Amino acid sequence: MLFIGDIHIYVSDFTLALRFWSDGLGLSIAEKEISAHSGYVRLDFPDGGSSIRLLGPVDARDDSVLPMPGAAPAIHFDVTTGEFDEVLVRLIENGGQQLDEIETYNGLRHVTIADPDGNAFELLEIPDA
Repeated sequence: MLFIGDIHIYVSDFTLALRFWSDGLGLSIAEKEISAHSGYVRLDFPDGGSSIRLLGPVDARDDSVLPMPGAAPAIHFDVTTGEFDEVLVRLIENGGQQLDEIETYNGLRHVTIADPDGNAFELLEIPDA
C-alpha cells in the first residue's frame, strides 16, 4: 500500500497561518498544541483524506519576490473544491495571495494561491457531483 500522508507546513506567523488554512479552506481543527514558543495543529478536510499539519513559528523568508511555482525547486499540491469562487474569496480574505490569473482547462477553473508565508498550491475546481 502506498499513499500520500499528511502535509506538513512550517509557518512564520502561527495565528495568521491557522486563520488562512482553517477559515480560508474551511478545515476543522483536530489537534492543537500552542505554547509561548511553538505551535502545532492538525487540520482535517471535511471529506477526509490527508490532513494539513501546521508547525511553527519558523523564521520568515527574506525573499522580497516569491518565485512562481515551477521556477524553483519546490513541492506543489492541488486543493480541489466544488465551491471554487467561495473558497477563493475566503482564502484571499484570510491572508492569501492569488499568484496568477484564473485559467480554464477542460471546462474547470484553476488558480495558484499562496498562503501568508508564500507556500503555493493550486486551487482546482471539480465538477458538481
